[in-house]
Amino acid sequence: MNTISAPAICPRCNGSGWVPIEGDALRVEPCGCQGDLRRRQRITSATIPPRYYHCRLETFYDRGNYPALVTARNRVQEFADAWLPGINNGRGLLLMGPSGSGKTHLAVAALLDVIDASKSGRLLFSNFQDLIQEIQASFDSDQAPSKSEILRPLLEVDLLVLDELGSQKPSMFVQDILYYLINSRYNAQRTTLFTTNYSDTPPPKDESLANRISERLRSRLYEMTEEIKLAGVPDFRTTFRESQHH
Repeated sequence: MNTISAPAICPRCNGSGWVPIEGDALRVEPCGCQGDLRRRQRITSATIPPRYYHCRLETFYDRGNYPALVTARNRVQEFADAWLPGINNGRGLLLMGPSGSGKTHLAVAALLDVIDASKSGRLLFSNFQDLIQEIQASFDSDQAPSKSEILRPLLEVDLLVLDELGSQKPSMFVQDILYYLINSRYNAQRTTLFTTNYSDTPPPKDESLANRISERLRSRLYEMTEEIKLAGVPDFRTTFRESQHH
């Protein structure tokens, strides 16, 4: 399993990042440790939460070959293998499923797969609820960054994970932020991976995704993404906790 750890002094290059080329003392080449350093730097700059550093497609728990989970993992693997900045008209993925079904694991695993493959492109993870709270907090402080400064990285990155779409109460303010963000990325053909606990056909008394984000944005997502439904999947956190007590 790949893990992220604090940088240590490399014994081969003694921390310089360069080693002499064998047989030519006057020339040097990058030390192998630099690849791992660049990888850690990209993970940090992508603001992936430490809780998800372990998330890999090969470590995704499919609950014993649960069909919806196997299909989801395979499709995300295909996406990560094929993804490059600027291809496929920026078409991304919409991962839909209940809490604990593994949506965030799969979305982060796609980012880490791109990083591990040393593909170019700017990557970013953002939790939608945290984003809205950060913007709202900026209104109360003269020192805080402005709304446009907070949103700029999300508009400009080549591959964005927007986690927990619809999690924030759908006020007019939230809808305006979301429409600006999604429509800007749509027009620029930049790829976005969305995760959401909401579906298009919810049980009675539950809200649909369109109710949470508006009909016009739901329509936009049909064009921007391929849907991956993790339907009927038990909550991993609950089942895992229960298994620890047996």
